[in-house]
Amino acid sequence: MPKRKADSTEVDNEMTSNAQKSTPEQAEGKLTISTDNPLAEYIKLIETKVTVDQIVDDDITKENFKQIAQAARDVIWQLLFSSDVNAESEKKASDLLEEYKSDACFYAPWPYNEWIVKVRDELLKREQLSFWRETIVRKQLGPCWSRDSDLFDCDDEPPLEFYAHAGCIAPFAASLKVRAAEKAASGDEDATTSSEAERGTSNAAALSGNFEAKIGKEQPLSDYRELMKRYVLTTVTVPDDIHKQNVDKIGKAARAAIWQLLFEGESPEQSDYDKAAELLQEYKSDCGFYGPWEYNEWVVKLRDELIQRQMVSFWGDSIVKLELGPCCSRDSDFFEGDEPLPVEFYNKAGFKAPFNQRENEI
Repeated sequence: MPKRKADSTEVDNEMTSNAQKSTPEQAEGKLTISTDNPLAEYIKLIETKVTVDQIVDDDITKENFKQIAQAARDVIWQLLFSSDVNAESEKKASDLLEEYKSDACFYAPWPYNEWIVKVRDELLKREQLSFWRETIVRKQLGPCWSRDSDLFDCDDEPPLEFYAHAGCIAPFAASLKVRAAEKAASGDEDATTSSEAERGTSNAAALSGNFEAKIGKEQPLSDYRELMKRYVLTTVTVPDDIHKQNVDKIGKAARAAIWQLLFEGESPEQSDYDKAAELLQEYKSDCGFYGPWEYNEWVVKLRDELIQRQMVSFWGDSIVKLELGPCCSRDSDFFEGDEPLPVEFYNKAGFKAPFNQRENEI
């Protein structure tokens, strides 16, 4: 009898993993991660309390991850928003945030998705735009969705709106446009005969390049998107040279519309400024994907005209703050990461480049 009891205890000990062991502080639900080496501490906690070899009850694993995730969120917030935030603390926050999101996608994405919106809002409020663009946007650390996690359905809405702040667009927006075009090409059961006929007409015009690229003053962004949808994101394969001509034709219309909104006729109203900024932002995003060269040459002329006309508010609030200057390695794969950033473009009329100039020296 004593022998059997000893065996039972031994088996229990083998089945008891590190996931079930805790310090008095952890037992009280006060598990923490320090700011000294947060990534290493987080990984160690995950390895000893979540991804263990022994058999552990699912409820215990979930509770352990819940506590570790809370500790990760707390230390990331501290690293980013304490009074002594610096490049080192932002690097620590970035590394931990990337690791935490990866685990959250597998174990529990919903607390992450709710919390990361608060992080975004705080970054924008404090104008920590470099971290927002280079970490959150570029590394796609926004809300988890079907592309990150099997806990979401493939038809869930991608978090496009989350990234659409401070002049940014979701890094996957262009691929979604292509995917939408491919889906349309595969056939939509709900498509009506008239829409199919309209699509056929658009495809024919895209193949020939014979279409009118017209963008009006009332809804310039909608007009631009409709042109791109009809003649660039086609449901047929268009030869590369004609496809490029179509992109260039629509780009020329976009540039003309922006110029007209800002410089032609009477003094522009606030609505004209807003329309120009929205179209410019979308147009630059597409240029970063399809080809930035014409945009980069033209936007210098736009800058010079704005400064000459002393339209400093639009220059500072839209061009500079939203980084709508020349495309570079920050927003286009056409450039290598070690190419110089367009710092001098922004250093006009009392403004400075919105990104960290140290990046230009790395």
